[in-house]
Amino acid sequence: MKNSVKILTGLATIALGVVLYLDTRLPCHTEPEDSQQRLLSQTTFQQEPIRPIPDSLPLSSQKVRLGEMLFHDVNLSHNKTLSCASCHDLQKGGTDGRALPITAENQKAKLPNAPVFNSPTVFNSSFNFVQGWEGKTRNLEQQAGIPLFNVFEMGNTTWSTILNYLSQSANYRSMFRELYKTTTILPEQVIDAISEFERSLFTPNARFDLYLKGDQTTLTAYELDGYQLFKDRGCISCHHGVNVGGNMFQKAGIFKPLFENVDYMNNNEKLFKVPSLRNIAVTAPYFHDGSIEHLEEAVDLMAKHQLGITLPQDENNKIQAFLKTLTGQYKGRVLSYE
Repeated sequence: MKNSVKILTGLATIALGVVLYLDTRLPCHTEPEDSQQRLLSQTTFQQEPIRPIPDSLPLSSQKVRLGEMLFHDVNLSHNKTLSCASCHDLQKGGTDGRALPITAENQKAKLPNAPVFNSPTVFNSSFNFVQGWEGKTRNLEQQAGIPLFNVFEMGNTTWSTILNYLSQSANYRSMFRELYKTTTILPEQVIDAISEFERSLFTPNARFDLYLKGDQTTLTAYELDGYQLFKDRGCISCHHGVNVGGNMFQKAGIFKPLFENVDYMNNNEKLFKVPSLRNIAVTAPYFHDGSIEHLEEAVDLMAKHQLGITLPQDENNKIQAFLKTLTGQYKGRVLSYE
């Protein structure tokens, strides 16, 4: 009880600011009164603070197919070396598996005082309330255009080079014409197709989702103990909803600074989007700077810096076991890091 009061007090001011900021939020849910309840039915999962990823979304298969080609096409970069998939590899949990992206060295050389962030997973990004660690873009359409013109990423200066390339491709011309019913390829069509493909990158049917929907056999007692601890210790305060995060801003280090000797990170006014914990077991390394390689250490640091508690090893292990049940499926296969 003392820890719960301490957590809620530390979060109160920031939570108020977040509520005022948001104009769209996932609805709140309350815990079941019986904290020992382990098995849920199809009709009661909505009482839980985490909700399952839907089995399907309304998507245009034509847009998804075109967007997938664009997402993986290095010819959209000015020097024909990078694509969206360079930092968001679908074979690596939708990340690049690096602490910092491949472009970080060049950025640090030219802008040594500017922050460089770990590449977040592109999977389930459509469920985030904003995009990017700092939440500078409100939706996937806004986000999709930024790498195309970022001098440290795909490096284009105008749309003309991109559109000229696409217009010279018989395959692209045919696909754009069939989909958008126009003979001229437009920037908004490129963005529309890429963002639709990114919406298709959702991962339903994690074992925990199956549990939420009524499967009484999918989780072990050990994993369910981890979920109960996840709620009891306060992790659920920030990691809830469909994406188990991604729906609020939070300070990185409520009880003590998380990033030592980094003024930008420790600015009391600076908030970051709470990352989703979906597929967390296959999206290492962790945190904004990619400094933590192992899930055990990430859980330990979050408890100390965000919740003001030290987790016993057995509790850490159980929470890790629960987090590993959040790995979902893409195209019918359980997501993995290959």
